[in-house]
Amino acid sequence: MEEELRKELGLKEVIATVMTAVIGGGLFISTIQIQSVAHVGSGIIISYLMAALPALLVALCYAVLSSAMPSSGGEYVFISRILDPYIGFAATWARWFSMIATLAAMAVGDTILIQNFFDIGGMHGVSMALGNNIQIVAIVFVIIFVLLNYFGVRLYGMIQTGMFFLLMIGIVLFLIFGLPHVSLSNLAYEAKFNFSSLAKASSLIFFSYIGFAAIANAGGEIKNAKKNLPKGILISTIGIAVIYVMMAIVTYGSMSQDFYSSYDFSKGSIPSVAAHFLPSAIALYVAFAGSIAIVSDINPTILASSRLSFAWAKDEIVPKKLSELNRYKVPKWSLIVTGITAIAIIIFAKAFMNAVMMINMAVLLVYIAITASSFVLPYKHPQIYEKAKFKLKGLWVISLSGMLLSALFLGYILRLENAMNGFLFLLAWIGAGSIIYALTLERHKLFWRLEKQQRKEKEERDKKIIEKMVKKP
Repeated sequence: MEEELRKELGLKEVIATVMTAVIGGGLFISTIQIQSVAHVGSGIIISYLMAALPALLVALCYAVLSSAMPSSGGEYVFISRILDPYIGFAATWARWFSMIATLAAMAVGDTILIQNFFDIGGMHGVSMALGNNIQIVAIVFVIIFVLLNYFGVRLYGMIQTGMFFLLMIGIVLFLIFGLPHVSLSNLAYEAKFNFSSLAKASSLIFFSYIGFAAIANAGGEIKNAKKNLPKGILISTIGIAVIYVMMAIVTYGSMSQDFYSSYDFSKGSIPSVAAHFLPSAIALYVAFAGSIAIVSDINPTILASSRLSFAWAKDEIVPKKLSELNRYKVPKWSLIVTGITAIAIIIFAKAFMNAVMMINMAVLLVYIAITASSFVLPYKHPQIYEKAKFKLKGLWVISLSGMLLSALFLGYILRLENAMNGFLFLLAWIGAGSIIYALTLERHKLFWRLEKQQRKEKEERDKKIIEKMVKKP
C-alpha cells in the first residue's frame, strides 16, 4: 500500500502559512527598493491596490480549485487533471523554479534585513560581518529550514504559527507608533501618478502577493481541506492587502520632503526608514519583525516546492525516488533536491530586485493556467465541481478577469529592461522540462489519462453498436 502524507495542518496553520509566505521581502524591501525601478513615490499605495485586484481574483480561483481537489502538489494536480497533463507539468516546472529562486532571493534578502536590525541596535561590526558573508548566511538559512521541514508538518506548523505572531506584533507596533507621524503633505509631495509607471510598479510588486498559492501545494496535509483551504486563502489575501496599503501609507507619509529627496531607495528597507521616526526600541523590533518576515517565507516555500516535485514523482514524470517518504511522512528526497537547487541559485544569484522579474514571469504563467483551469472546471468536469464546498456565482467572469489581468501584468514585466533575458531563460527551462516529460511519457500513463482513453473506447464501441442496430432491417 502506498504511503500517504499526514494531515496535520488546521485553519490556524493555513492562515499562518499564507500570511507569512506572502509578507516578507515584498513588504519590507520591495516597498522601498521599487523606486529604483519604477519611480512612483507614494503612488506605491495605488500600485499595491492595483496589484491586489488580480491577486484576489486568482486567490478566488485557487479557493475553488482547492475546495474541489485538495491534494499535495495542488497546482500541478489542478492544471494537469483539468486542462492537460503536459500543460500541468510545464507550468509547474516553471513554478518550481520560481519558488526556489524566490527561496534563494528571500534567504539573501533576510540577511539584508538582519543587517538593518544590528545597525539600528548599534552593532555595526556584526552587520558588516554579515554583509561580507551574505551568501554563507543565506545558505545556512536554507539548510536550517530544510532540516525543520524534514521532521514533519506538525513541527512546521508550530514554528510557522509562532513566527506569524512575532511578525504581526512588529507590524501592529509599526502602525500604532507610525500613524501619528503621517502627514498628508508628505504623501502629496511624493506622489507620482504616471499610469505607465504605476502599472510597471504593480507588475513588480505583484511578487508581494504570490506566496498565497504555496499552501495549495500542501493540500494533502490539511485537515478538512475542502473547507479550511479556501477559507484560509481568502481571509489571508484580504488581510494582506490591507496590511500592505497601511504599511505603505505610514512609510511614505512619515518621510519629510528633505528625507525623501536624499534617501537612497536602491539600498533601503522599511526598517531603515522606520529608524528615523520611531522610538529606538520600537524601530529595533520592527527590524526584528522584518527579519522574521523573510525567514518565515523560507519555510512554506520549501514545503510547497518539495510537494510539487513529490506530485511529479507520484505520476512518474521524474524519478519515483522523489516521492519516497521518511519516518515523519515527508518526501525527503524532494526536500534535499529543493535545498541543493536553492543553494546553487544563491551562489550564482545577482541583486534581489533582478530576481523579482524572472520569478514574477514564471508565477504569472502558472496563474494564467490556474485561472483557465477554474474557468473550464464547471463545464469540463461538472462532477468534480459539484464536490467543491466553496463555489462562486459568475466564476467564469472571475476566472477570465484574473487570466486577462495576469497576462497584462506579464506584458508589463516583459517591457522592463533586461526582462526578456529572464523570459528566454524561462522558455529554455520549460524546454528542458518538456524533454524530460517526453522521455518519461511511457511511464506516466496515469489513471486519469487511462479513464479518458477508456471513455473514448466505450464511446466508439457504443457508436458501432448503434450503427449495427440502425443497419438491421
